[in-house]
Amino acid sequence: MNQAMRPLVSICMSTYRHERFIKQAIEGVMMQQTDFDIELVIGEDFSNDGTRSICENLAAHYGSKIKLLPSDRNYGQNQNLSRIILACSGKYIAMCEGDDYWIDPDKLFKQVDYLEKHPAHVMCFHLINTVDQEGGLLETQEGDGSVTEYRGMDLFHTFVPTLSILFRNCLDYFPPEFYKIKSTDAFIVGMLSGHGDGARLGFVGGCYRKHDGGLFNQLPMLDKYKQAIHTRKWMRRSDYFKKEQKKEIRRELFRREVLYMKIFLRKRQLWSCFRLVIFYISI
Repeated sequence: MNQAMRPLVSICMSTYRHERFIKQAIEGVMMQQTDFDIELVIGEDFSNDGTRSICENLAAHYGSKIKLLPSDRNYGQNQNLSRIILACSGKYIAMCEGDDYWIDPDKLFKQVDYLEKHPAHVMCFHLINTVDQEGGLLETQEGDGSVTEYRGMDLFHTFVPTLSILFRNCLDYFPPEFYKIKSTDAFIVGMLSGHGDGARLGFVGGCYRKHDGGLFNQLPMLDKYKQAIHTRKWMRRSDYFKKEQKKEIRRELFRREVLYMKIFLRKRQLWSCFRLVIFYISI
């Protein structure tokens, strides 16, 4: 793309059956107040509800600000996400799934300003609130304007909400292991860890939505823990990650296994504890 026409920020939006939420997600991007160009790249994954129609209508309304990728089949979460990121042309990429939304109109401006001033950082993220499917607050965080910095290797042990991340456009391919896991956010943050440091900015920029259609939210606790372990096991096996990174992946795997076992033991759920140990050993 001609550098003069290249947006500074591309927003990666993955959506599937988000008919009730996608308009708010898109409007949260379009309300951003910046002095630079942005593009919203939407990967609508062949939904069987009205999601596609809403995306098409808003793309027609906002014109060149929205790039709606072809939706000729159901790609699945991982392939849909990777094709969106690889279609982003901006210097920076922000992420927001179609059931979440941004609430701070200066979110992108603040994050871009930080990365422009900190060239050793590959990414930054911010605080979030959690809401129910109607938008009612479930959990809130308080922003104090502070900045917490992380070394690249620290990112393996840091929770980074997907809807809060802005990172340099440095991922030019995804290894085979990426398509075998479900915790795509953890895998992507791990990939970024090899490109620089990270920072959490002390403002609340968006809302993560818990709703009936969210697959992760519906999982029993044991299955959520299994998913986290399964993802990091595949990360440990991947040739994408270097020796230093794999050391941190192993540390995080052990930390999570101990933490999850303690939780089940406190709850006296011995059978779940046993099943988790067997799962950890077997995969």
